[in-house]
Amino acid sequence: MTLLDMIGKSSTYAVKLANENILNSANSDNLSSTNASSLTNNSNSTNASSSTNNSNSTNASEKYRLFVGIQLPQDVQRVLDIWKSSLQEVLPFQKWTHPQDVHVTLSFLGDASAETAEALAADLRQLAAAALPLTLHAEGLGVFGPPAAPSILWAGLAGDLDALAALQREVAGVCARHGFPSEARAYRPHLTLARRYRTAAGPFKRSALAAAGAPAGGWPAWRVEDIVLYRSHLGRLPAYEPLGVFPFEA
Repeated sequence: MTLLDMIGKSSTYAVKLANENILNSANSDNLSSTNASSLTNNSNSTNASSSTNNSNSTNASEKYRLFVGIQLPQDVQRVLDIWKSSLQEVLPFQKWTHPQDVHVTLSFLGDASAETAEALAADLRQLAAAALPLTLHAEGLGVFGPPAAPSILWAGLAGDLDALAALQREVAGVCARHGFPSEARAYRPHLTLARRYRTAAGPFKRSALAAAGAPAGGWPAWRVEDIVLYRSHLGRLPAYEPLGVFPFEA
């Protein structure tokens, strides 16, 4: 049974992803069946049993790198992606976030087993079912890291920030019950746009943030109606895979 089977109700995107995973799993099962038959015909049953046990052990030990966040609607993703071209002219950062990866982090978790992810997903689904929608919008630019060479370029958030902070505390509490400790630093919600300032361009100047301006048409706003359990894939774009999308109370 896949992780998404255990999670339950999810968004259209997550359902489509689950269907693709199920199809891939079915193809894999057919191939495994053919290989198992070949092993039986060419070796004794003890070796075939040993091979199956080793495969199951490998799958069970797979680790998921997880975090919980808020996804952006596609129209907001497009606005920020179009804006990125003008930002790059005045803010020379090395790595720009893929449009589908821009999100609001609620809780970073780190590595976990598939079983832990399944159990956490069930509790997140229950939490979300009792939550109410809220509205956010991007506003302003800032950086994290050394003043002369920032490590992160981000867009700020405005809107229902008190409700967002309350939601973040609830999510952190649920995650803590599954062995993920809450971060000691204060929660600072933002949208990561780019990483690693290019020092070859000279020392970073904060005046460049004001020169970047705002997206054409103003800062985008959106209604938050769900939370997402993400799996992070290093070296892949987009890097973040939604394992489950949990809708708020209608």
